[in-house]
Amino acid sequence: MARQHPRFALQRHAFFWLTQTIGSRDRRLTQELKAFGLRVPEWRVLASLCARRRCTMRELADLATIDRTTLTRTVDRMEQAGWVTRLSDATDLRVTRLIPTAGGERLFARLWPTVERVNRIALEGLSSAAVDALHTTLVRMKTNLDQGLVATRQRAA
Repeated sequence: MARQHPRFALQRHAFFWLTQTIGSRDRRLTQELKAFGLRVPEWRVLASLCARRRCTMRELADLATIDRTTLTRTVDRMEQAGWVTRLSDATDLRVTRLIPTAGGERLFARLWPTVERVNRIALEGLSSAAVDALHTTLVRMKTNLDQGLVATRQRAA
């Protein structure tokens, strides 16, 4: 029998539940998106681009929370499907910007009701105040982590 660390209770660990929640939502989205011929990473890219309109690969990797290697393959597939296009930056030719195509915009419009339904299922039983508090809490947690990362990089430099 495995010994449990005396101060660590997995079921009380906030990040365990965040990971479990995202995993459950991704599994549900995987099922729902199959009908559209889309995968969850492609949905994240499309949603990010439709919200921001124009992103570099670095910005998109951060927004979609996809590592750069996976993102490159994902964007390649999406470009071949006609959902996104690459543009050279007018001021810096080393930078490539990604934008949704008209086809990508139409696909997003078709997908959004399905994704919104899955989101509503996930939030079922939560008051609007609880959803607002969750949003505020998650933004604060991300800010804390990002600030810590910046501080760590500065110390290392």
